[in-house]
Amino acid sequence: MFDTVLDVLGKTAQDVGHTLAANWPFLLISVIVASAIPVYIGAERLSSWLRRKTLWAVIGAVVLATLTPFCSCGTTAVVLGALASSVPWAPVVTFMVASPLTSPEELVYSIGLFGPDFAVTFFVAAIILGFFAGAITWLIEKTGWLDGQARLTSTEAEKKAEESCCTSGDAEDDISGGGGVSAPIGSGGGGGLARTALLNRPIAPAPAPAPVETGLVKRWKLDEFGNELMITSKRLALYFLGFATLGFLIINSIPTRYLTEYLGGGNWYSVPLAALIGIPVYLNSDGSLPLIASLMKGGMGPGPAIAFLMTGAGTSVGAISGMLLIARWRVVALVVGILFTGAVVLGYTAPMWL
Repeated sequence: MFDTVLDVLGKTAQDVGHTLAANWPFLLISVIVASAIPVYIGAERLSSWLRRKTLWAVIGAVVLATLTPFCSCGTTAVVLGALASSVPWAPVVTFMVASPLTSPEELVYSIGLFGPDFAVTFFVAAIILGFFAGAITWLIEKTGWLDGQARLTSTEAEKKAEESCCTSGDAEDDISGGGGVSAPIGSGGGGGLARTALLNRPIAPAPAPAPVETGLVKRWKLDEFGNELMITSKRLALYFLGFATLGFLIINSIPTRYLTEYLGGGNWYSVPLAALIGIPVYLNSDGSLPLIASLMKGGMGPGPAIAFLMTGAGTSVGAISGMLLIARWRVVALVVGILFTGAVVLGYTAPMWL
């Protein structure tokens, strides 16, 4: 028994080492792209692209969703900015469907793990599904079924968008001492003292103008890019090594015949089963991509694999949390239904050319 455990662990470590050696160039490119886009583009500029007519907003939403590496928190910030400007549901749902599925660095990452055919198929499918989501939502929205589904008013959305992710929502105390409402000057109970204090308070000198930063580091935001690069590198390395190890550990511990029997693609239920499993099991692309790549090497079919990735990416814990913050159950159900339908259709058709 002990020898068997050691054999499994040794084989797992060897498989992880081979995978890392084969994919490190793609990992490096992924880290650079994922770090550069948030620093040099930003969420405010991206969210303004959604403030257009419905058709152009849907096209812009697909472009943004495809070209941006935002996590679910970043996606929530962009969508909240769109809701604050009363954008129709069609581009919003389009972005919510397509954004978690793919991005430039994920395309490069997937090419290294699955090969170009699988990666390009998933990338193109995410774009097509985004346009499909926009069209379906536009038709449904005309019926009035999505009226009142926004959880936030425009003012609330603007406030939430400003406070999302990393900003602080602390407000400065007013002159009343933190009570929230200051007493009117000149009223009873010390109003005269308040007036005297305000009139006689020392006037602070005007701050000296800040020196103009002309250095290369500030001009090109190299410090921000360096910080983003370090954070992304640590996260990607942790997820890649952790989930690749988990995947190969599963492969080496469980007989391959179980994967071949239930998720190998030969049974009609393997694709919808994988799509259903992806909803609760998927964590994030950094971890789930190497996990599925490991499972495919052990017998998981390409159809179930692509179905798992499509439903999982759009319905992960972070994605569902972001959707529930933005919209009510009808919109959330619409997004999940579109993703599940697209995953099943792609899962059945993709093996024809993969």
